[in-house]
Amino acid sequence: MDTTAGRTRRIAIVLGSGAGMYLSIGIVLIYGFSVFIVPITEDTRWDRTVVAAVVAPIAIVNGLMSPVVGALTDRFGPRRVLTFSSVLMALGLICIGIVSQNLTAFIVAVVVASLMGAAQTGVPYTYVVVGWFTARRGLALGVMLSFVGLGIATVPPTLAFLISEWGWRVAFIAAGLTAMAITLPVALFVIRDPPVVQKVDRAEIEGCTVRQAVETASFWLMLGAFFLNYFAAAAGSISLPVVLADRGADPPTAALVMSFVGLSFIVMRLGFGALLDRFPPVPLTSLAFLSPVVGHLILLNSEGLIPVYFSAVFFGLATGAEGDAIGYLLAKRFGMRSFGKLFGINYMALTFGAGLGPASLHIAAAEGARYLEAFTIFAGIALIAPVLLILDRRTRSLTAQD
Repeated sequence: MDTTAGRTRRIAIVLGSGAGMYLSIGIVLIYGFSVFIVPITEDTRWDRTVVAAVVAPIAIVNGLMSPVVGALTDRFGPRRVLTFSSVLMALGLICIGIVSQNLTAFIVAVVVASLMGAAQTGVPYTYVVVGWFTARRGLALGVMLSFVGLGIATVPPTLAFLISEWGWRVAFIAAGLTAMAITLPVALFVIRDPPVVQKVDRAEIEGCTVRQAVETASFWLMLGAFFLNYFAAAAGSISLPVVLADRGADPPTAALVMSFVGLSFIVMRLGFGALLDRFPPVPLTSLAFLSPVVGHLILLNSEGLIPVYFSAVFFGLATGAEGDAIGYLLAKRFGMRSFGKLFGINYMALTFGAGLGPASLHIAAAEGARYLEAFTIFAGIALIAPVLLILDRRTRSLTAQD
């Protein structure tokens, strides 16, 4: 039976993991980057399309590193991985503010920073929570990942304020120092490796190897669904400040839209995580994955500022659901034997979507001249994700009690 001390420790681990996710590399360098685009181009006169497209290499680097981070987490445990990466991430962000004197140096600095912070992602934090919880796993994931929504809601506006007061370079330095002040104490004093890390022989752990998993249709259909959902949802949400600026909003008003994304993200994380513990997870996830379709259709069929905020809610719902679903479905379908590696591979798909989606939308929109075509294309792409999940009979048959 779980003791009071054990329950308290698990609650602390969930909240500590959430605090780490609040200032993860994705919050600062992907969602937070949305408020840097216009100030950087106005200050430097660099091409806006190129600056906006820098999100793509950020996501690609983090995506390629995710399986590596997953393997390191399986091997050494999440606590050690998070301790080292908290310091490296801070140094990388600080360097962006210091060395970005021209566009080439800026791009290189951003890519290096994303590499240095590659382990400050959902891979080790999700491993911690999934490893400590079996009952109420969905709720625990929802609580932990709701901090991502809090980060989306509050970090971009805070960065926008710092930019307006001291400039974008100082904002990057401040982000690095603040991130380390939160993530390093969490890694050292709150995070504890789950019991599965203590097992020397991985064969004793229930579940599939990576090879066994990738030989199934379930793995590839989930991978495709996770990629396309985040590709479409992130393309919409991260582009919203630029869309608002093109519709006449001032920078603070444009940055505020990310709060709507973040708040709906939080609601979805908490509610969806609890629902995963009660209802068949695949139909539930497929329904949630229709949200970016609605978000892009709102942008497609509207003008002015108010509809953009409504679309932000739907993009937040989609990304919020995916964060819960990816760890939950992988653990249910493939077990914990190679969870770090499998989650890392799927997280790679997620981060590729997060980076390639916004960059692709900006290119398709041609600096605002072809928004209608871009939103139409992305609504169609978003519709494919729930279809892929429903196609697989083995995954579709999973229940909350499995």
